[in-house]
Amino acid sequence: MLEIEGLSIGFRDVEPPLEVVRDFSLTMEPGEIVGVVGESGSGKTMTALALMGLLKSRARITSGRMMFEGRDLLTLSRKGWEEVRGKEISMIFQEPMTSLDPLLTIGRQMEESLRLHTDLDRRERKRRVLDMMEQVGLPQPEKLYGCYPHQLSGGMRQRVMIGAALITNTRLMVADEPTTALDVTIQAQILALLKKMNQEHGTAILFISHDLRVIRSICSRVVVMYRGEAVEMGSVEEVLSSPQADHTKQLIAAIPDRENRLRGGKERS
Repeated sequence: MLEIEGLSIGFRDVEPPLEVVRDFSLTMEPGEIVGVVGESGSGKTMTALALMGLLKSRARITSGRMMFEGRDLLTLSRKGWEEVRGKEISMIFQEPMTSLDPLLTIGRQMEESLRLHTDLDRRERKRRVLDMMEQVGLPQPEKLYGCYPHQLSGGMRQRVMIGAALITNTRLMVADEPTTALDVTIQAQILALLKKMNQEHGTAILFISHDLRVIRSICSRVVVMYRGEAVEMGSVEEVLSSPQADHTKQLIAAIPDRENRLRGGKERS
C-alpha cells in the first residue's frame, strides 16, 4: 500500500544544505500498524509531514519517492493533495488542543472531511459524525456536537481527532505521538481505541513515537530512526529481543520497567 524509498529532506535556506532525513525507506501493507521510533530531532515528524504533503516552505524533499497505492505522492499538484489528504491519508497530531480550531464546534470540525470529500447533505453528515463519536467512545454525542475544544478533556480531544481521521474511511492514518500529552490511564485507552479501530475499519496506521513501550503495545513492525536515518527495522519482537544498532539498545535500556527491564534484548535475572 505504501512504499517510501530513499527519502531525503533538507532545508532550502541553509548552505551547505542541511538534511534532516537521509535515505529513509519503508513499506506498509494494508491494515498494518508500523511504528517509527526515535528521540526528538531524529526526523520522525519531518517524515510524517512529507507523507502528508505538509512540509513547511523552507523544507524540501531532495531525493526519493513515496508511492501510495500506485500513485507517486511527490508528483501530486496542490489539488491532487487536497483530494488525497483527509480522504485516503489522514493524520493525528501530538497535541489536539493546538490542532483543533478553538473557534469551531467539535461537530463542525469532524464534518470537515465529509464536506470536502463526499456529497452528503448536512443532516447525513451530522448523523455520520454522531455515529463516529459513539465508535470512538465519546459520551453524549448530541451534546458534544455543539461543544468547543476547550470544553473537552485531553483524552476526549484526542478521540475527536481519531474520529475525524477515520470518518471518511481513510486507508492510512499517520499518528504523530498521539498519546504523549496524556496521562498513563488515558494513554492506554487511546492505544486500545486505535487497535480497535484498526481491526474494525482495516485502516493502516503509521505510529510515530519516542517511546518503545508504546510501540511494543500496538505495532507489529518498527523502524528505529537516529539523526535522520533508519538505523534498524524489523518486527517489534525481533528488534526488542535482538537489537543490532547501538541506538536501539539505548532506547531499550531507557524503558523504565523495574520488573522486566531489558538489557540488550534479554531479561535481567
